[in-house]
Amino acid sequence: MKIKFNKAFLLCLAACPLLFMSENTFAACSWDNNGPKKVITSDVTFGNVIVQRDTPIGSVIASTTSGDFFGGKPLFSCTEEWTASHEPMLYTTLSSYGNKVFNTNIAGVGIRVSGVSQAVPFTSSYLSTQSITLGPRTVELIKTSSGGVGSGNLTVGDISQTYAQPDSSYKALVALRGTNTIIPVACSVNNTVINVSLDDAAVADFKGVGSTAKPKDFNIGLNCDAGTNVKLTLDGNSAGPAGVLSLNAGEHQASGIGIQVLNGTTPVVLGNQLDLGTAGKTGDMQIPLVAQYYQTDASIIAGLTNATATFTMVYN
Repeated sequence: MKIKFNKAFLLCLAACPLLFMSENTFAACSWDNNGPKKVITSDVTFGNVIVQRDTPIGSVIASTTSGDFFGGKPLFSCTEEWTASHEPMLYTTLSSYGNKVFNTNIAGVGIRVSGVSQAVPFTSSYLSTQSITLGPRTVELIKTSSGGVGSGNLTVGDISQTYAQPDSSYKALVALRGTNTIIPVACSVNNTVINVSLDDAAVADFKGVGSTAKPKDFNIGLNCDAGTNVKLTLDGNSAGPAGVLSLNAGEHQASGIGIQVLNGTTPVVLGNQLDLGTAGKTGDMQIPLVAQYYQTDASIIAGLTNATATFTMVYN
């Protein structure tokens, strides 16, 4: 019994080094184009990012693209079947918005890194000796809150990685670099629908094409942060002359008349952006405009005078 035990023990000693050596040579990975270096990095930067107060949740507020990793050439491969893991770094807490958007250090601002077909995190599988190629990564900043957002500089560093399993020392990184400042600018419209009732006018009030009658002042009310630059675009069906809206179609409508909108005494050109200046202090801001009848044709037929315009506000 003693001799048999010794033979078994000696056999184990002979076999153990072979098992150890096999484990060391399993699924070795190597670079295809990067020489001895095991980590490559592609940088992105956003610079200043302006965020409007009323930007809807889930909106992309900034987007940029990383550079190519070796211009789409193969990066690394392994000797056995292997998996590439694509994972977030630095910002790793999923936001309440979800959709693979992760919280940044600025309240209400999330970040998402995407490949060609999907966003990080995800995995992809490869056959023996099959190489991975990586195109540019799309990096987006996304509004994750229903209200306003915070302000300040985003923390910089490595924001995503792609690495080989089982040898995670081979990595391709996307890094946020430079100064990336979130700047909330706040304005909101007090009333999104504004009705302006012009006084009645008689045909005798008009003296020919281009004559006007019954001007009526009205305001677009905003609530803005100090320093916000405000711009207005007015859109609608033009009757021809600057700032003149054609009347809505319908029964009993007048003809030969349009409604003109002015900024002070200057007609508001439909479709053109009008710079209204900068809010001097935080709080309510009124944009004064004027609406009036405008004769568009030599012949006027009395009737209803309803017109519709859409206004778009831009803040920065």
